[in-house]
Amino acid sequence: MVQKKTFTIYDIAAATNVSPATVSRVLNGNYPVSKKTKEKVLAKIQEYNFKPNSIARSLSRKETKMIGMILPDITNPFFSSVFIEIEKEAQKKGYTIFLCNSMNDPEMESLYLKVLYERQVEGIIMMGGRINKTATVREEAEEVLEVMNKIPVLMINGYMEGVDCYKVRSDEKKGLKIMLDHLAELGHRNFGLLGGTQGITATDQKVQGFMQFLNEHGFHYNPDWHIYSGFSVESGQEAMEKLLRNEDLPTAIICINDMVASGALKECGLQDIDPRQFALAGYDDTFVASILTPSLTSINHNYKKMGQAAMDLLIETVEEEERTEIVIDPFLTIRNSTKLYIR
Repeated sequence: MVQKKTFTIYDIAAATNVSPATVSRVLNGNYPVSKKTKEKVLAKIQEYNFKPNSIARSLSRKETKMIGMILPDITNPFFSSVFIEIEKEAQKKGYTIFLCNSMNDPEMESLYLKVLYERQVEGIIMMGGRINKTATVREEAEEVLEVMNKIPVLMINGYMEGVDCYKVRSDEKKGLKIMLDHLAELGHRNFGLLGGTQGITATDQKVQGFMQFLNEHGFHYNPDWHIYSGFSVESGQEAMEKLLRNEDLPTAIICINDMVASGALKECGLQDIDPRQFALAGYDDTFVASILTPSLTSINHNYKKMGQAAMDLLIETVEEEERTEIVIDPFLTIRNSTKLYIR
């Protein structure tokens, strides 16, 4: 005799593409859930003939009002800026953020995925690390999928092939083009691009935007002015030192982030070069941009909107639950590093 399957709250969640916490809220009526989601969950409960005794067993995992967040380096101003806005939104909604700093170590990421599930967080937000690799590592994706069978996962500015989870991202290609438009309006036609690492989405997307802009406007691409070096202040200094070896130089230089731009300015100082002979721009618009001399023109990811979108998607207080990806438009912050350019 075939034994009849006993369904759990997790089966209902998987079948309706919502979190177990949302199913719990529908059953208990103790938290607002949109009408559309409520009807969808109740229909699946009826279809599965989900009985009260099964409910009692599946609700043993209590709500913790805790969200886990895994990122590679909290000292990086970009990651800390996103974290702060997410934490603000979490507090408004009665949640606490459990921060895990992986230190750019894939094994630490794997450990934290396990730890956060064991701590019974209601969802996990991931930034950097494995989700920023242009080529997805299958084993790393399988670890995320295993966690997603139990709790929802949201990626910020990242993607993994075969992992269909919530996503919030800033349009980095668009942001790069916004910066180039600004520089072109100032009369620049020769552009350099410094920093970043090939195979990392934050770099590859910006490079795609850079190349498309040059092609669309008929501007010359000089490979000697496009230097990969990394994301740190030191890598920016290294890239600028290499660029300055060229006899011909660009008039406008875009750095992959504000830290790289900081290093580029430092190298100009060491070589006694007036940085105003270039229009220098960064990306991320972190606190670093405002304290440099000259202050740095940069692209802002719209951190507040990113934080709001991430928390809304993860705890499903928005009406459009089927919308699993939100794209945030970045914006330009103009400061002295492009305004004081000496022609």
